[in-house]
Amino acid sequence: MGIAQTLEACQALHRSFPPLIDQEVEFIKSERVKLVVGDIPPLCFEIAARALVPSVAITNFSWDIIYRAYLLAYPDFLPMVEEIESFYSKTELALTLPYPCDLDVFPRREPIPWVARVSALTKARARARFKLPEHATIILLSFGGLGLQRLPWERFRQLREYFFVATGKPETVDGNVLVLSAVQQEYEDLVRAVDVIVTKPGYGIVADAIAHQLPMLYTDRGEFPEYPRLVEALGDCATAEFIPQSELLSGNIAPYLQTLIQKPPNWPTVSLNGAEVAAEKIIRLLDND
Repeated sequence: MGIAQTLEACQALHRSFPPLIDQEVEFIKSERVKLVVGDIPPLCFEIAARALVPSVAITNFSWDIIYRAYLLAYPDFLPMVEEIESFYSKTELALTLPYPCDLDVFPRREPIPWVARVSALTKARARARFKLPEHATIILLSFGGLGLQRLPWERFRQLREYFFVATGKPETVDGNVLVLSAVQQEYEDLVRAVDVIVTKPGYGIVADAIAHQLPMLYTDRGEFPEYPRLVEALGDCATAEFIPQSELLSGNIAPYLQTLIQKPPNWPTVSLNGAEVAAEKIIRLLDND
C-alpha cells in the first residue's frame, strides 16, 4: 500500500470539497431526491445533511477507522479523519454488515445480514459460460484486477494439476492460465465456476465465497483495520487457509492449496438476504420521513 501517496490524494480530494458540495446539493434539490444511500464515501452524508434529506450508510467499516491506523507515522491524516467523522455523524442510519469494525461514529446503527451476489447457474453451466475446462480443478485469482503483474505466472504454469483464472487486461490464454476481461458484472457466475479462490480478503469476495461455499486461500493486506474482522468471519463462516504473501509471490502455492482442499468443510448456515433487509429498512425510513 502506498500510504504517502494516499495521504496526498486524500488531501487533494478534501480541498475539492466546497464547490463539489454546492454542486451536489443543487442536484439533490433540482431532482427532488428524497434520500441518499452511501457505501461509504463520507462526503455524501455531509451533502445529504446540507440538502436536508436523510442518508443511510451500508458498511462494515468506516474511512476514519482506516486512516486512524496511519496517524502515528502520518499525523497529517488527522484533519481529514476529523472531517470524515464530522460527515459520518450526520448520517441518519447506518446499516451494519456482519463482522463490522467499530462503527460508533454513526449515531444510529442497525445490523443487517450478509449482502451477497449469488449465481443462478450450476457449476457446469458457469464453466461453459466462460469456456473453462469441464473437469479441471480451477483456481480463481481474485485481486480486483490489481497487482496481477506481481503474481508468479511462470510458477503457476508449471502446476499442471490446476487451471488458473483471473480477471484483468489484456485478455490472455497461456496453457493452464486464463485472464478474462469485461466479466465484472457477472463475477458471481465466475465464482460459481471455480473450485478455490485465492485472494486478499475484502468484504465483497468474502461474501461471494460464503454465498457459494467456495474454499478460500487468503493472504494478508498490510495494515488495514478491516482485515482482522474479515479473517474472523472466514474462520467462523467458511473453509479457509492462510498463505503468507512471500509464499504466494514466490509461487509456492501448491502445498497450501492441497491443505485447503483436504480440510473438512466448514459452511454453517448464514443469512444472505442483507440486500432485501436493507431495502425494507430504507423504504421504511422514507415512508416515515
